[in-house]
This record gives sequence, C-alpha cells and structure tokens, in this order.
Amino acid sequence: MEVTVQAPNRIDLAGGTTDLYPLYLLMDGGCTVNAAVSVASTATFSPSDGPAIKIVSQDLAASVEAREPNLLPLTGPLALVSRAVAALPPPDPTEISTRNHAPAGSGLGASSALIVAVISGLLKLRNESMPPEDLIDLACSLETSVIGVPAGKQDYVAALHGGVSVLEFGYRGLRRESVPEGRTVGEWLERSLILSYTGEGRFSGLNNWEVTKAFIDGRQDVRDKLTRIRDIARQVAAALRSGGINELPALVDEEWRVRRTLAPGVSTSRIQGLMDAAAEAGALASKICGAGGGGCMITFAEPHKRAAVEEALRAGGGQVIQFTIDFEGTIAV
Repeated sequence: MEVTVQAPNRIDLAGGTTDLYPLYLLMDGGCTVNAAVSVASTATFSPSDGPAIKIVSQDLAASVEAREPNLLPLTGPLALVSRAVAALPPPDPTEISTRNHAPAGSGLGASSALIVAVISGLLKLRNESMPPEDLIDLACSLETSVIGVPAGKQDYVAALHGGVSVLEFGYRGLRRESVPEGRTVGEWLERSLILSYTGEGRFSGLNNWEVTKAFIDGRQDVRDKLTRIRDIARQVAAALRSGGINELPALVDEEWRVRRTLAPGVSTSRIQGLMDAAAEAGALASKICGAGGGGCMITFAEPHKRAAVEEALRAGGGQVIQFTIDFEGTIAV
C-alpha cells in the first residue's frame, strides 16, 4: 500500500527566534504568530522489493539506501529523514520519496514540515499514534541533531495543525491558541499578503544561534531587541483576537525594523532593494520569513495596489509565490 503524507509550510508574522529553547526561558517567555500555507512538503511511502529502506529526495536529486534503517548515513543532505527512519523504522522494506515544494532555503520551515510528514507517515506504517506534543518534540530533537544548533518549535506546530496560530513558550513548554475567526483572518491574509522568494537561500540556524549566543553572553542590546520582538508578537496576537487585523502591517513593519539589527546578515542589500521597490509601488510593510539572510519575504499591500507591488518585486528579481492559508495541517493524500 502506498501512502503520501503532506504537511504545510508556514509564514511567520512575528516573534520568530523567541521559540528557541532555552532562550524563551531566559527571557521570561516567548511568543510567535504564524500561519500555515499551501506551499507544502510531502513524503510518499511505497513497498520496496529492494533494500530494507531507500530514501529519495525529488527536489535535491539525492538518494540513499541501506540493508537496515540503523545503517543509513546520519550526515549529508538526507540526514534528517534518515534519522527519523532510524528512530521509527518501518516494519517492511520501504521506499520513501520526499519533496519540498518551497525554494531551497526559503525560510518557510520546509525541512520542519517535511520531518513532520515523514514521522506521521512512519507512524502510520507502524500502526502507531503519538500525542501531538510528543511528535513536535521528536521532530525538533531530530532537526537539532542535524543542524547542530537549537531549533525552534513554531514550524512543527504550523505543519501539524495548520491554521493561524498564536504560540506562547514558557516554563511549562508550548501552548498553542488557534486564532478566533481564523478563516476570516486567513481570507484577509490571502488578500493582503504577497509571498515572494528573494532569490537568495538562507540557513536560519546560524542567525538564530548568533542571537542566542549574544543573549546568553549578556549583550543588553540583543536582549532588549529580542524582548521587543516578543512583545510585538503579543501585540499581533491581541490584534488578531480583537479583530484589529488592519493593525498588522504596522506591527510587522516594526518587527522587521527591530529584527534586521539583531545580527549581521539578517538583512542584505538584495533584501533591502526588494523591500524598497515594493514600498515605492505602494506596499505597506515587508518582512523576511524565518531568521533572515535570504529566503522568502512577506509583503502587505492593499488589494488595489497588489498587482503593482507584485510587478515591482518581479522586476527586482523576486519570484512571487501564490498561496492560500492551509487549515488542514498534516494529512494523508
């Protein structure tokens, strides 16, 4: 029997980096707000007549195979999936084919969504279930072991649950709140937001680690900025709860103005050029997804100026990506 599992990627509206353990404990709580999007990561599980396990990445054009799951290589481009298979070996010989539909280094949490899809598929093959919080913990642990620096949890939550979420992080771990009137908010985001790829990939782990290290080292400027980013995320959450969605562009703009000064490389000349071009065409605000340095960008624009802003982004070398808000989360398709 063939099984395909799909998990949505996410756009983060505010608060990224404050979801990192143990950072949120050191700053008396973190908060992020994100929305799952129709840009997805998929994993297909098929019976195999060959080796016990074979993993094929369609977008990376790479593959590995082994006689036993615990013999899979734990380094290289397929290390994340290999580690998941070693942790949850399928009961029968299996070929796993994966695909991230986002551009490489998108900042949309594609690798996190993929590992959620892979874990969900492996559990299905094993006829097992896992509480959502345990699945998120496992996904985060696996990704941390691969990237070598702490991974935040907001990406896995969006991939698993979908929708528009407010995530609070504290002494008791993670608490998720689904935004009231989520579908109404989702429709507004679809009308008001433009998602584009800057043309530059990025690796969020490095920027996040630089910020975490600076915070732990006691740099007061970083502590103040990260605290401000968390507080802006809470303002975004309050606006969503009260129906004040028109406040979001100004808050997202402020979040980016603080974030871009957190560490060298968060913003680049290319990113700034695209943001300037969008603003000249009438955009209200722009922000890089994820930790910065490249990848995808969200841009707020009034509906009647959307076409002009999209054209400005394309003219500047950006790639506009069509999307809808995903309310289903991880599903078998």
